[in-house]
Amino acid sequence: MFKKGDILEATYRELTKGYHYIIYYEGFSQSDFIGGMITHSDINQNVKMTIDHFEVTDFHGKPYKIGYDNTYLVLAKLVKPEVWGPYRKVGELSAEGIIFFEDHIGGLRYETFANYYKKHMNK
Repeated sequence: MFKKGDILEATYRELTKGYHYIIYYEGFSQSDFIGGMITHSDINQNVKMTIDHFEVTDFHGKPYKIGYDNTYLVLAKLVKPEVWGPYRKVGELSAEGIIFFEDHIGGLRYETFANYYKKHMNK
């Protein structure tokens, strides 16, 4: 299973469903989980991340698909449904990145991506 700070890619990726990479936060139910979202957009109070927030390689020394690339953390704790999966790990936050992640979304209430999208993207 995934652990906090793993960066995941959904199998089914549409703009309003699983398009952005997801940072695993914690389990939610038997099939769904809570996660954060990373993006290249600086809108909606998204928070700029740094290169120090990302691991470059896995424990075998193989480069991750996803690392720092002018990356922002979306300020939302989102329910990620099983139907967007299966999910695969494509990156990982560093210890510093996990602290940054928890500091910014840890105290937020979770919500569905559909609710987040309605509030922030349909202005």
